[in-house]
Amino acid sequence: MYKRILFATIVLLAVATPASAQGTATEPIDIVHTELTAVGPYQVRTSFSRWPLRSERSLDFLFETEQGITGLKATLKPVAPNGDVLRPQQQSTANGTELARHPRALDQWGFDIVALNQPGIWRFEFALDGPNGPGTGVLEVPVGSRPGPPGALAWTIGLLPLAAVVPLGGYLWWRTRPGRRRDTWQWT
Repeated sequence: MYKRILFATIVLLAVATPASAQGTATEPIDIVHTELTAVGPYQVRTSFSRWPLRSERSLDFLFETEQGITGLKATLKPVAPNGDVLRPQQQSTANGTELARHPRALDQWGFDIVALNQPGIWRFEFALDGPNGPGTGVLEVPVGSRPGPPGALAWTIGLLPLAAVVPLGGYLWWRTRPGRRRDTWQWT
């Protein structure tokens, strides 16, 4: 009996592993909007995977110059409308983020799945250094309000089933608790 179960498990794993490995290939990033920014002697193309931008909605950012990114060093400081600096990566500091290659587009710099947390005009402050010298530039991007209903309304609707289950569970516990059953009161 155990040999059959073990054999079936091995066969199932052998068949399932190649099928699941096909889904692990990285998908290309769909670019839907691009903005050009003059950063000193360089032209930086900023690409977005969603447009128009909405707050609290994840998207990919890609950054690239006309010459490519080889031999260039760049930092980016994303500034929110209230003046806070977004820190989308581990190496981010208050002075900016040294741009790293995007994990799914290795020939470009980028942020993978970042959400801008406030509506308003965001400022992307670039600083580049390369063979043509240093340069700075600013890209201003409008970000709309978050999509969907307000957060409090969404949470209230989501918790409605729990509000129905708790009283029902309390009633069922009260009806079946051991002290109410006759067989627990009898002496044998």
